[in-house]
Amino acid sequence: MNKIQSNFCLFCVTLCWSTEVILLKNIPAEIPSISITAMTNFIGCLILIAIFFKKIFRPITKKNLLRVAGLGILNMTYNLLMLFGLQYLNVSTGIFTLSMTTVVLPVLLLLRRQKIRINTWLGVGLILIGILLAVNLHTDLSQLPGIGIMLVVCLLRAWYIIKLNEAAKEMEPIQLSALILGVVAVLSFLIWLFIEPRTVFALSYSSEMLSSIFVYSYFICAFATVINIFAQKQASARTASVIYSLEIVFSTIFSATLPPILVDRITLTPSLVIGCVLVALGAFLSEFDATAFVVAWKRRWSA
Repeated sequence: MNKIQSNFCLFCVTLCWSTEVILLKNIPAEIPSISITAMTNFIGCLILIAIFFKKIFRPITKKNLLRVAGLGILNMTYNLLMLFGLQYLNVSTGIFTLSMTTVVLPVLLLLRRQKIRINTWLGVGLILIGILLAVNLHTDLSQLPGIGIMLVVCLLRAWYIIKLNEAAKEMEPIQLSALILGVVAVLSFLIWLFIEPRTVFALSYSSEMLSSIFVYSYFICAFATVINIFAQKQASARTASVIYSLEIVFSTIFSATLPPILVDRITLTPSLVIGCVLVALGAFLSEFDATAFVVAWKRRWSA
């Protein structure tokens, strides 16, 4: 897989993640988020085991096992905090604050003494301006607790992306995907068991809820996780984070155009539209390699 292919895969993963707002709409609000996390990750893990049994159950070193456990804990923690924080936020604010991960990640990489290109900082600056324009804190100060929680989420998510990127370059992608899903499923189920001992028997089921759970398990947990880890064998953590930031563009389009039966509708305001445009431009600028572009241009005209 080359760089273009890996970036395309990350783009597809981001598009899949953007459909979460649609799939979660058909799951009743009274169902605890911990139960959704446990069920979807468990089903996603089973899907991968059924298809890739031999690859998943190959020998694994103690170091990699501990690495997977840490990734699973990070994944579950930031996802649960995200679901909790989103309760304080409207749809557009929640979507845009999650993109602060793209702003946080280069800072973490810099603290680890990794070199960051100037165009990356310029792109991140555009993304930050776009986020601030779209969120518009002055409209509703009651959202501040949720924004505080989401900033913690972004910090944990950025660290998760960095550590996942490192693991993806050393481990079998399918095995890594299945093990992370398994760790998240087990830990989530234990918490769910503590909160509600009846677990799955305490829920009310409908065809819409079950179909959303299974579709979410396949596309978000199984498919997107595997493709994401395959792509990160080639891509850097910085590149992955920048492409992930485009999720807010897709989610905003879905939330503004799809019928209310599928999503919580949002109204497109000038600041929201400009915010989306700036995020998209920032993502492009972060990944634009001027040197490579000039070299390719010269080769084309000299041929």
